[in-house]
Amino acid sequence: MEKQIEYVADDFVRALQATSEVIEYLGALDKYESDEELSSLTEKYYTLSADFQKKQYDGTLTQPEIAELRRLASKIQNNSLNRELAEKQNSVKEILQSCNASISNEISMDFAKLAAPSTC
Repeated sequence: MEKQIEYVADDFVRALQATSEVIEYLGALDKYESDEELSSLTEKYYTLSADFQKKQYDGTLTQPEIAELRRLASKIQNNSLNRELAEKQNSVKEILQSCNASISNEISMDFAKLAAPSTC
């Protein structure tokens, strides 16, 4: 029985990976991760964010620093590759939610919670 479940699960994963939504998501992810400008902006944002937290704790944070961090965050959020990736992620999320609802209905339990790794 366990081998059969493993086979069905593997088959399900392969079918999911073959959907146009997942293929499009993986393409968007590749473009996102390989974009030098976006990578540079993100790296700069995280560096400034870490400095921001230290300065906020020390009470030395200035308004221009806050404005710069907001400007970078806005530039990242409005980047076309970032927006495309978010759109594709949402499409895949909808499919996974639908799959979870179908499986949960069949087994009369919340499949996603049942399948999630234990936090203990």
